Amino acid sequence: MRKFVVIFLFLVIGCATPQVSTYTKPYIDFSKYKRVAVIKFDCKESTVGQEVSDRIALSFMKKGYNVLERSQLTSIIDENAIMAAGLTETNRSALQLGGIEAVVVGSVTRYDCEQSKFAVFTGGTAIAATRNLCHASISIKMLNIQNGEVLWAGQGSHSLKGKNMTSGSVLQKLIEKIEVQMP
Repeated sequence: MRKFVVIFLFLVIGCATPQVSTYTKPYIDFSKYKRVAVIKFDCKESTVGQEVSDRIALSFMKKGYNVLERSQLTSIIDENAIMAAGLTETNRSALQLGGIEAVVVGSVTRYDCEQSKFAVFTGGTAIAATRNLCHASISIKMLNIQNGEVLWAGQGSHSLKGKNMTSGSVLQKLIEKIEVQMP
């Protein structure tokens, strides 16, 4: 019976649902915003920020947006400048000249795992085991290039426990949940 309870709790805790919240500006015709630029997401781990922005760019392409290729984007603006200073007048002007109608910015605000030890009882014997508790949190905004207003925003966080759990797999599940709500 104990083995069943331990396995049941492990499955319930390990299958939590990502917490996601989105905002869509009312009365926006997103068909006017077909050419977008996705800026590299801010993250302590640079490669994670790049991977997330690539995944988000793919999601926007699947929804019918024309996403500016990163090499073309870097020839127009410095992504790091937008990450540091936001969408300034200079950046907006440069992006407009490049034919961009909206820009997608974001950050990975949490991306980590903690290892914990626990006991699994089998046949009356306790066996030491470990599992990871992994977390991921992101925020995304789609901004109008002309005036900098937020057209769409999403943010979410997710945590999962598991023996082979990674923060990357938690982030993947979180992005999948947010993608469903993208315009």
